[in-house]
Amino acid sequence: MKKILWISVAVAALMATGCSDQTKEQAKKTVESATGDAATAVTAVKEKASVTMEEAKKKAAEALEKAKAKGAEMTEKATATVTEKASEVMEQAKAKGTEMAEAAKEKAAQAAETVEKKAQEIKEQMQAGAEKAPAKNGAALFAKCAGCHGTDGKTPALGKSAVIAGQSAEELKKKIEEYKAGTRNVSGMGALMKGQVAGLSEEDIAALADYISKL
Repeated sequence: MKKILWISVAVAALMATGCSDQTKEQAKKTVESATGDAATAVTAVKEKASVTMEEAKKKAAEALEKAKAKGAEMTEKATATVTEKASEVMEQAKAKGTEMAEAAKEKAAQAAETVEKKAQEIKEQMQAGAEKAPAKNGAALFAKCAGCHGTDGKTPALGKSAVIAGQSAEELKKKIEEYKAGTRNVSGMGALMKGQVAGLSEEDIAALADYISKL
């Protein structure tokens, strides 16, 4: 642009000084040539700028696509990592829960076994105690019978019953059991006798019958 300006100034100067037509024509051509060159240069610059701009746009678009792809890749990796970690945590929790459940089950089984053993020990101790306990003395049991039957068992109770001394142990045992069950009532004394023998066990009855049979 500066070149054109100086040429234009020179031409104007020449024309002002009254130069020949040939010189004027030559100056005009020079100006036109310079103008063309300048226009060509301007066009080239514009084209170069346009190409540069297009390349810049293209590179920016490529960089943007790479950034998007990189972001998607990082997001995918992060998602996969989080999912894997969550799965590991869940598996660990399941394993821990199963382990705790098994431990609790084992402890419960041990406790039940301990209770069962203890109960069996108590049962055995009770049985052993019962076996070792001395049988009740027939004479002691007969003490409350003596009031009606006499201390020797030869007095008819209330003057109604038969003498019980000398009867066999088996016979006496059977009669006492019948009185206890309420199925025997001799001379109207069933209710009285039932009350007297109600608290006797099988062992008591056997001991009492054996004692009376020996009077």
